[in-house]
Amino acid sequence: MKKAIVTGATGFIGKFLVRELVHAQVETIAVVRTGSKNIENIMHLPVRVVACDLSDLGRLPDLIPDRDIDAVFHIAWQGVSDMEARSQEIQIQNLQAVLNLIDAMHQMKIGTFVGAGSLSEAEAIVETREDKIISNLSYMYKASKTAAHWMGKAKAGDYGIRFFWPLINTYGEEEKSARLVNTVIRKIYAGDTPALSAGNQYYDFVHVCDVARAMRLIAEKGVDGTNYFIGSGDAKPLKEFLRIVGRVANELKGGTKIALGFGQITDHVVCLSKEVFDTAKLKKDTGFEIAIPFEEGIERTAKWIIQDFKSASYHEKRE
Repeated sequence: MKKAIVTGATGFIGKFLVRELVHAQVETIAVVRTGSKNIENIMHLPVRVVACDLSDLGRLPDLIPDRDIDAVFHIAWQGVSDMEARSQEIQIQNLQAVLNLIDAMHQMKIGTFVGAGSLSEAEAIVETREDKIISNLSYMYKASKTAAHWMGKAKAGDYGIRFFWPLINTYGEEEKSARLVNTVIRKIYAGDTPALSAGNQYYDFVHVCDVARAMRLIAEKGVDGTNYFIGSGDAKPLKEFLRIVGRVANELKGGTKIALGFGQITDHVVCLSKEVFDTAKLKKDTGFEIAIPFEEGIERTAKWIIQDFKSASYHEKRE
């Protein structure tokens, strides 16, 4: 792989992926939102920046004249949490953006698509088998991710484009959104008990640096059509991971130990089979193995979050 496009290049996963590609000497075109406030995340890197909003990805053939691009990594996605995850308009726009992007790739003769899947999709598949009423609008996010995966796969296949949509559950430093690990650490440092499920369901986490490397390897070596899971290869009950998060966060915080609120959440808990987290195909096809063990990654993440807290407090005092 010599040249690639990354959408969402200034976001959490996107900026680490850009760094990975640059390190691997892949010429990188970073597609960013018009007026992005996070452009400084990548401006120090030798990348070409193209401003294009999610709704305009169909314009990429006009914005990017290159016709020797090997792959597109589609990381951009609006509304992964809070109220935007519940918005049908935003989630339909996300779905349409994937389809428009694949049309653009066909025009540009780009042969490989790598998206960013979510464990929410696997949960949605399990939940569709259950006889129950759904009144939680956050299912809009799950549904749009699932639809983008399978509709994108069909469209790419029709064009002869290699298509990958690996499922991931990412954590790491430099993230401010409300993902689980990030939220638990921030709650503990703020002195609040994080509300959690009992934590008996199987889970796995992978550091964002490992995610970026796995995505590059999938683009280079992945077998077309294969449904990969990017993980540690050591799935276990969620509470075992969270106990490590709690211990590390409390040690770094110091002072009164904050307990984890296991069992406080009982609604919308989905139990996935351990097979969902199998990384055997990924290792066989690409040789991928994690480089950052979970506890090391949590220490890096917690230290960054604590520094971010201190920096925010400093600026608040200054203002």
